[in-house]
Amino acid sequence: MFINLKTKIEAIPSVGLSQLDSVSLLNRMDSKYVVTLSQLDFIFECLQSNYSILEINGIKVFTYENNYFDTPDLMFYKDHHNGYMNRLKVRSRRYVESNLCFFEIKKKEKINRTNKYRESTSDFITSVNPERTQVIQNFTRKSVKEVNLILNNNFSRITLVNKNFTERVTIDCNLSFMDGKSVINFNDVAIIEVKQSKSSQSSELTSFLKTHHIREQSISKYIYGVVLLRPEIKKNNFLPILKKINSLNN
Repeated sequence: MFINLKTKIEAIPSVGLSQLDSVSLLNRMDSKYVVTLSQLDFIFECLQSNYSILEINGIKVFTYENNYFDTPDLMFYKDHHNGYMNRLKVRSRRYVESNLCFFEIKKKEKINRTNKYRESTSDFITSVNPERTQVIQNFTRKSVKEVNLILNNNFSRITLVNKNFTERVTIDCNLSFMDGKSVINFNDVAIIEVKQSKSSQSSELTSFLKTHHIREQSISKYIYGVVLLRPEIKKNNFLPILKKINSLNN
């Protein structure tokens, strides 16, 4: 998908990683949107005027690999499905081009507010040891005795920052999900995530999307991957967003 937007991506001014680090936003407000390629094409009008794009060693489109972990009974998935606050998402991540790896815990604390734990690791973690299991336990009152690898997710991403360095935007395309048995690809949709500090008051992009009737969607790549790879799982509360994504992808 990003190949079709190469000219528009190149037209956006660049920033380096050191500049982006000032907008890490580990404690932040998140807004997510699911769009088609045609919608993404005109959204670049707003991005070109109001944002800069991350560029490292001449690269602007980066490849990500995620391993997602959950308890044997999928407690993290079920907490999300049931709409619980203080729910967790646990993953390891590899930035393919740089081969940097991290172990991460994301805790949803309030509506649109996420607190994130991040640990640099020497390799791409495929299992969680007792020490990291204890770190997960520290984030929840529920018992977490064991977590296992549930699925892998790959995608391409561009990262942008607004002119005031108070907001980051990520756009993910070419999503794929796999669990060792099945592989499912989604090439015709993109996920946009706007990440702001608590003190941010406005966003050029969210205002632009609202003007063009593109509504915020509650979407998690982990949740979507579980539903795709385990069709038998309970998913009643996710049916509206699943229907929306499936319609965009067809």
